[in-house]
Amino acid sequence: MGAVKRLLITGASGFIGRATVDAAVEAGLDVVAVQRRAGSQRDGVTYAKIDLTARDALQSLTAALAGCDAAIHLAASMSGDPDAHKKLTIGGTETLLQAMSQAGVGHLTLASSLAVFDTFEVPVGGDLTDACRLENPTMSRDAYSGAKVKQEQLARAARLDSVAMLRPGIVYDDAHLWNAHLGIGVGPVLIRIGDDGPLPLCHVKRCAAALVHGTVKRMNVTTAVLDPVLPNRSQVIRQLKRGGWPKVVVPFPWQGLWTLARVLRPVSANLPGLLREAVLRQRLLPMGYAMQMPDAFAGLPNPAPDWERWS
Repeated sequence: MGAVKRLLITGASGFIGRATVDAAVEAGLDVVAVQRRAGSQRDGVTYAKIDLTARDALQSLTAALAGCDAAIHLAASMSGDPDAHKKLTIGGTETLLQAMSQAGVGHLTLASSLAVFDTFEVPVGGDLTDACRLENPTMSRDAYSGAKVKQEQLARAARLDSVAMLRPGIVYDDAHLWNAHLGIGVGPVLIRIGDDGPLPLCHVKRCAAALVHGTVKRMNVTTAVLDPVLPNRSQVIRQLKRGGWPKVVVPFPWQGLWTLARVLRPVSANLPGLLREAVLRQRLLPMGYAMQMPDAFAGLPNPAPDWERWS
């Protein structure tokens, strides 16, 4: 098994995908960037226009994997539509794994998510750890978390030489800092829900570097990927305000929403996410994040803002 010199990246046109292509090229690797639309030419990158949900996806992916030593799988639906996840998140993963088998590619790095954890196991104010159980994909709190668990199951069951299963937190950069863990945005107003606990952020460049590093080293590992220092909600909101939003912040105690969600439990299946207990707990209830990346990832970049300036 030689060095990884050429790799395929699915979801290459997405937020994380673009950063991962950049990180791979900077690492001196040849990249096959799989995306639904053709990409502009650049040195070190071959763009493959492939829709992972199309009938000919298996044939196209198998051909694109020719000469590759590994694959990074980022393609997944970000919607709440179960059918979209069945077709792309789960179906696309099945197709990629079959194509890797046919092409003889033995390493996969999968971009999973912290959303795979069942946070009902974490007491209010407690810590989420790597030892916490995962969501049941057939009874998950939402389509996204269930599909990501199923993705992991498929990757583990595949006959690969090695699988790096990376679970990024909330991936962000200066232009993508808003997230649903802060509350509800309504025009210029942020209805802030929750206490001032930490947010599980991961800068997109750190995430991309971890994905490439796990691939180059052909790691067999499952780990969360977070920034070394996690900001609290107030620090993130103050950073957001520098960009002009929100104009007004209206605090709302999580206890009130939690009580309402519990009262509405019998009809929760038809309610918005934040009125369902499981979603509310995962996003907004007080929780710490006690995850440690393996020493093999030491030296990853840390381009996070100086959050202490916004205390």
